[in-house]
Amino acid sequence: MNDAGARGKCAACKYQRKWCQENYPLAPFFPSNKFEDFKNINRLYKVRTIIEMLNSVADNEKKAKTVETLILEAKNRSENPVYGSIAIQNKLRLQIEETMKEIDLVTKTTAYFKELRKKRILPQAKFSLISI
Repeated sequence: MNDAGARGKCAACKYQRKWCQENYPLAPFFPSNKFEDFKNINRLYKVRTIIEMLNSVADNEKKAKTVETLILEAKNRSENPVYGSIAIQNKLRLQIEETMKEIDLVTKTTAYFKELRKKRILPQAKFSLISI
């Protein structure tokens, strides 16, 4: 008997208001405490599509990763219904671009001060906390 049968209905069966079968394919991935996760995923993909996605993956470990990905995508979509995870990707891309610009600025500034030190325009500090 599966875990869901021992403790009651799985989240998928609870959502669909039906008896949880012993070999129901969603039961191992959606125990009764993951009801909200299943509800969000069901809004996006529906039960048949979720089962088809899980059946297309052979390895149980990959099935678990697939379910984790579906949960994350559904959570992102519920928080941002228009853009979903693309909004997060765009936000991270902007942060990366800003950080790269900042790194470029620091690199150029460091090169500038090294050049000044070579030309002896900038005095040599006796006690320097940062070595340039």
